[in-house]
Amino acid sequence: MVLAKDTGFLLRKIAFSESSFILKAFTREHGLVSLMAKGAKRPTSRWRGLLQPILHLQFLFPEFSRSELRYLGEVSLLRDFSSLRENTVKQGLAHVFAEVLLKYSPSESDAAQFHDLFLDAHERLEKAASNRETLQTSLSHFLLGYCSLSGFQPQFRVCVRCGDAVSGPNIPFQMDLGGPVCARCQRQETATHSLRENVFRWLGALQNGEEKIPLGRADAGHAEEFLLHYLGTHAGGEKNLKSIAVWHELMEGS
Repeated sequence: MVLAKDTGFLLRKIAFSESSFILKAFTREHGLVSLMAKGAKRPTSRWRGLLQPILHLQFLFPEFSRSELRYLGEVSLLRDFSSLRENTVKQGLAHVFAEVLLKYSPSESDAAQFHDLFLDAHERLEKAASNRETLQTSLSHFLLGYCSLSGFQPQFRVCVRCGDAVSGPNIPFQMDLGGPVCARCQRQETATHSLRENVFRWLGALQNGEEKIPLGRADAGHAEEFLLHYLGTHAGGEKNLKSIAVWHELMEGS
């Protein structure tokens, strides 16, 4: 049997029997894989404490399998993001990242780029301040990177129809075309999403790595809502991300 050794993160753990779990893991070389962790529930399991989200892990499993489910051969710790795990609000945001990756899973051929984006998001979150503004920025940064790697990066510069500059208190954004439309071209559009100008400029600055003034609470929520809608538009429909609501509740309680 040919075994594969791959790095990645555990996205979901599902109870299977009195002693075992089924794992959904995202790996750098194989993308999303389903693994049977036999005996992992037992108190004496050598994997006890390792099969947790947020940890960066190395997995050993069969390279080829007749079914979608493969048997986990071994798992070891590569990095423990301890300060992230100890902060419940940061941990909640990490679960949002994981659910995005689980529900909008990229192809195996693109897995390495998404694995590295996911790892980078955890590294940034480990070092980030735990205030609302910083964490909301972290989510927008991750979603922009996800869209870019997926091949449908939005643009926040000029009209996608005519190339003219766009301005105004509310800027129409054509979701299907991936960019804004000017006032003149808006008359030709049937479906646009309105973005406040400061949110529009902030997203453009964030995408380009430029200095930016943090958004207020309402505007940051507007940016988050826009990016999730944009991702859903281009990735097969909006998914119900339960982790978003949980994260919002954690922020309210912090």
